[in-house]
Amino acid sequence: MILFTQHAKEKLEKELKKLGITEQLIAKTLENPDELLYDALRERFVAVNWNNNTAIIYEKTDNNITVITVIYSTELKDTVNRRKRTGRWI
Repeated sequence: MILFTQHAKEKLEKELKKLGITEQLIAKTLENPDELLYDALRERFVAVNWNNNTAIIYEKTDNNITVITVIYSTELKDTVNRRKRTGRWI
């Protein structure tokens, strides 16, 4: 089951919906990410969808996935590479 934090729900409704980012797209990305990373600082997973310029930050608990936030950026590659270089995302 995919759950959304209040922050993620609000971001989806207020910003991301306008960009075509939906709960369905997030679910597809979580099922089959273009790249799967681990945020060593926050101890969370990061599912990347390069086609939609999104990085989904989430936690796994038992049978649930909780989406913490969704990062949308036209410069996502730069953001991901910077965080990989610093060792934050591995």
